[in-house]
Amino acid sequence: MLNVIFVSDNFDFQIGDNCALAYSHLIAEVDFTGNNIHLLDGNNCTAENVEHKISSFEGKKFILVAFSHGTEDSLKSSVEDTPYIHPENCYFFGSSFVYTNSCYAGLKLKDELASAGCLGFVGYNDEVRLPKNHEDDILFIECENSGLINFLNTENSLSESVEVMRSAYKRQAKQFLDKKMNLAAAFLIHNLNSLTFYETGTLTRTLFEQ
Repeated sequence: MLNVIFVSDNFDFQIGDNCALAYSHLIAEVDFTGNNIHLLDGNNCTAENVEHKISSFEGKKFILVAFSHGTEDSLKSSVEDTPYIHPENCYFFGSSFVYTNSCYAGLKLKDELASAGCLGFVGYNDEVRLPKNHEDDILFIECENSGLINFLNTENSLSESVEVMRSAYKRQAKQFLDKKMNLAAAFLIHNLNSLTFYETGTLTRTLFEQ
């Protein structure tokens, strides 16, 4: 059984629809039946709620998936000023895996989490650009989610799943270019070039099954 927390800031006036779509896409691609799943959306995207859910795992390994805004050293929602992940509460994330499509979190938060014992991280070290045409949102989200989907649906290591993710980005960018959608391709390539990750040892889904 996996312990998983989803944070999806669907109330954010800028990216709320994108956060909701990212979550709905992910749960459609991965069968979470029988696992210990917690969704924090709407007014529930708070530091207190994240910490409470982690505490309920009683020290067992878990995965946190975050669809929200980010900064260099935090993940934050529109619900409260205090980020729900920040340097002062990174100690909650020992023996965890954090996967996020948030902007900038790969710059400093990644290292803060690693120092606290977080086993793996996938995120971005720059702005994550969204397509100008909202109809293309799902195509960008498919790339963003592809690494986690592969990780949870196979026995691949995290590094192998990130390579699948990079391939998904390249494949979709080529499709945009083939259709003369140069701006969408440029945005997607920017996101690919901003992708960053680490894993401690060799991480697979099995390691997180309790």
